[in-house]
Amino acid sequence: MASDNIVEVPFVTTDYRFDYAYYGDCTVADPGKIEGRKLYELFGSLITEKTIISIYVAGTDFQRLTCVTAVEQTKDRNLLVIDCPEGFSKATREMERLDLRFNFNGSDQLEYIFSTRGGTVHGRELKVPFPNFVERLQRRKNFRIDAIPGTRLFFTSRKVEGQMDLINISLGGVLGLLKKHGKKDLTGSLFKANQRLYKIRIVFPADNIVEAQTVNIRKAEVRRIERDKERKQYKYALEFTEIDKEELRGLTNAIYHIQRQFLQKR
Repeated sequence: MASDNIVEVPFVTTDYRFDYAYYGDCTVADPGKIEGRKLYELFGSLITEKTIISIYVAGTDFQRLTCVTAVEQTKDRNLLVIDCPEGFSKATREMERLDLRFNFNGSDQLEYIFSTRGGTVHGRELKVPFPNFVERLQRRKNFRIDAIPGTRLFFTSRKVEGQMDLINISLGGVLGLLKKHGKKDLTGSLFKANQRLYKIRIVFPADNIVEAQTVNIRKAEVRRIERDKERKQYKYALEFTEIDKEELRGLTNAIYHIQRQFLQKR
């Protein structure tokens, strides 16, 4: 780095890709990749409307709000010009290459994400490579994504308490592997199709960005039962049938965070 005011690192555009989960009869739709002319139109609207975006420096705890101020064309590449937030140069002084994540909420109330590597800072301007595309995260009930390892569901049904390790999750339900229950000498399935479960807690593990989060579901029903013959364990697909609005908001945020984590690993 030249100084705290001038940051010069190589430009490298990274094409992060998203892995989507397919399980059973659930098909995941395209997440909404925006590219080409529509990508320029999107950033044009961000500039015109002065939309607030969040910038996060990967590998650090630096996260700030800022905005896109211009799209700059050069002979070699197009650049995205961003209002450089206070403290950015200090936070990235030891980095050989900038690794940045951005997200913002669109007029459709969905979350948009893009990533870049490399960039230069001159005064109040942060110039980064124009991204290849922007991802629009989905919020539909049938959109399922792999659960982060360690995500667990705790339930009560007919005076039986138990725990599942979650395989995938959506706003409308989950698929989980039954790991613990309080019923002795159980030889078959713990549940029957359409059986109701109550007092459900989904616990999302902590990571280097967020703390552990718990989402409470009032009621769910068993929609599908699968038996793993080799391990002699059962998988259950549950549909959420009753959830408070505040808890649904928390579940939405948790799923968004999982999507961001997958995106950062591409």
